[in-house]
Amino acid sequence: MRMDMTPLIDMVFNLVVFFLVASHFSNESDMPLELPRAVTAKADAEDPRRLVITINDQEQLFVKDQAIDLPELTDLVRKELDRNGPEFIVQIRSDRRVPYRTVEPLLLTCSQIGVKKFGFKTAAE
Repeated sequence: MRMDMTPLIDMVFNLVVFFLVASHFSNESDMPLELPRAVTAKADAEDPRRLVITINDQEQLFVKDQAIDLPELTDLVRKELDRNGPEFIVQIRSDRRVPYRTVEPLLLTCSQIGVKKFGFKTAAE
C-alpha cells in the first residue's frame, strides 16, 4: 500500500510560499506612524543597499525597530556606505508631525559621510 505524496508536497509548498510572503510584509517597521501623503507615492521593492531610518512622533530615531542615537547611526551609515558603495540609499520614514529641525541633522550627517542618495517614505493619497 503506497500513499500518494503529492498533496503533502503541495501543502508544504503552499506553507513555504505563505511564510515567505508574510515575512516580506513584516520587514517594514510595525511602529505606528502617520506618514506624509504624496500623490506620487509608490511601493518600494526590497533593496539590500537601502537603510530605512524611522523617526517617530517623539522625534526618536529607529533602525529596524531598535532605538538609536545620532552617533551610533553615524557609525552604522558609514559601515553600510563602505559595504554598499555609491548606490547606498538612506530612506527616511518619518511621522508627518516631525519638524524639519529633527530631520535636518540626520540629512547633514549622512551627506557629510558621503551618502548621495536619499528617499522619504510617504503614504499614497
